[in-house]
Amino acid sequence: MKRIIEFTSLLLLVLVGVQSFKHQPAPVASALKEGDIVFQTSKSPQSKYIILATKSQWSHCGIIIEKPDGLYVLEAISTVSLTPYQQWMERGRGKRVSVKRYTEEPIKIKYSKYLGKPYDLAFKFNNGKWYCSELVYDIYKRQLGVELCKPRPVSDYVISGLDKVLTKRGIDKNQLVVAPSDLHDSELLK
Repeated sequence: MKRIIEFTSLLLLVLVGVQSFKHQPAPVASALKEGDIVFQTSKSPQSKYIILATKSQWSHCGIIIEKPDGLYVLEAISTVSLTPYQQWMERGRGKRVSVKRYTEEPIKIKYSKYLGKPYDLAFKFNNGKWYCSELVYDIYKRQLGVELCKPRPVSDYVISGLDKVLTKRGIDKNQLVVAPSDLHDSELLK
């Protein structure tokens, strides 16, 4: 009888563990609000390098914008643009999305000055070009006065074996960057 109880207890622990690792569906649009930061695993060619360097599954991010016709994600891809949330979610690997929120108070993001700006392949700050996490970081810092995380030197990430990629894109190992994972792990976000 004791063995049956031990086996049953072990089986329950395993089942609870499996349930906690099950794929969580992407949040429905009605649960999102302007200012929420959304994360996904991108299917872009650079995604694998970001995942390797940051040891995080989250390789792309953007900010939710509410418009009269629905929710959009302000993101830096080939240019900074607004993408309908549903389309943005479906473009990610496995349609998985993580959402982080700074405050329950309403936020209005001023985004028009960013639209159409080019993507920054070299991941540099203050050069008139944007990469996804820099865009989110900059908006929160400039518009809300909130520094979600501290920029880190590229050399803080796992970059061994990536020298060719860094050189090709003009990325210096000492330059400061903000990765999607840095934002995702911010203690200021829930």
